Amino acid sequence: MKKQLICLALAGTAMTSTTVQAVEIADTGIDFYGSLRIMLEHAEYADDTEYKDASSRIGLKGERDLGEGLKAFAKYEVAVNLDNEGDSIGDMRYGYLGLSGDWGAISGGKVASPFYDAVGYYGDYMWWDSAPVYYTLDGGSRIGQSALYESPDLAGLKLKALVQIDDDDNDDEGQHQLGANYSIGNLTLGAAYTDAANDKDIYGLSASYSGNGFYINGAWIDRDDTGSGIDALIGVPSGKNLYTLGLSSLDDDAGTDDFDAVILAFQRSLHRDVLVWVEAMAWDGTLYGIEDSNVVHVGMNFNF
Repeated sequence: MKKQLICLALAGTAMTSTTVQAVEIADTGIDFYGSLRIMLEHAEYADDTEYKDASSRIGLKGERDLGEGLKAFAKYEVAVNLDNEGDSIGDMRYGYLGLSGDWGAISGGKVASPFYDAVGYYGDYMWWDSAPVYYTLDGGSRIGQSALYESPDLAGLKLKALVQIDDDDNDDEGQHQLGANYSIGNLTLGAAYTDAANDKDIYGLSASYSGNGFYINGAWIDRDDTGSGIDALIGVPSGKNLYTLGLSSLDDDAGTDDFDAVILAFQRSLHRDVLVWVEAMAWDGTLYGIEDSNVVHVGMNFNF
């Protein structure tokens, strides 16, 4: 759900499933972008309908050509809350500086998780209800106070490595991550590993295939002494519409928080930057602390 930019170009149809069409601030080389998102949530367990923000964000990003194939780049992105009239600016989502060249790129700050990019991303194509196994096992999507290396494209192979600096403020201080993706034709495979400071290391595998008018994704995650499971989905674009079916299953090591979930989603693009969506999820077992229930979300996104 929380992705930098996903484009599905299937059967001549482009379906944008995240953030932005950045607008350059005049004569600065800096892009200002954002995605404002609202939704209504009806949860069976609460017997109530609520208006909520759906992970809105705004940001700045830019780069400078330093010559001889070297570039400097920076990005700063914060969450914004459209359901709170008071404190509407939330936590920093990204904040980093870096250098790139033919050898790849290195950056420091709050950066994208290699584990998420290689594995979690492929089960997380919907807006709100996707990848419940990944988020239950807390694979992470952005890691603060870190150094990240990203390799160039090595004949279809891309590698990422992250080191988080030890700090008392970090819940998972000192973690290390490795992620890899290999693409050949319409097939992309991924693998990732997190060496967590709490000894609950995480392992993951992913696969994604784009066919003629459909795509199929799957992500398997295992966290030591916690549990393992899979998030899988199939998507079918049709004109301005996108239909998605998701299946998730978690085997909890303690045997108390197992669940099986089914997710149905519909998305319609009203404009390149405007879309509406509906998602419904039902589950057996315990998901996010709630037993045997269902939830429906109806939302709208405006990207700029």
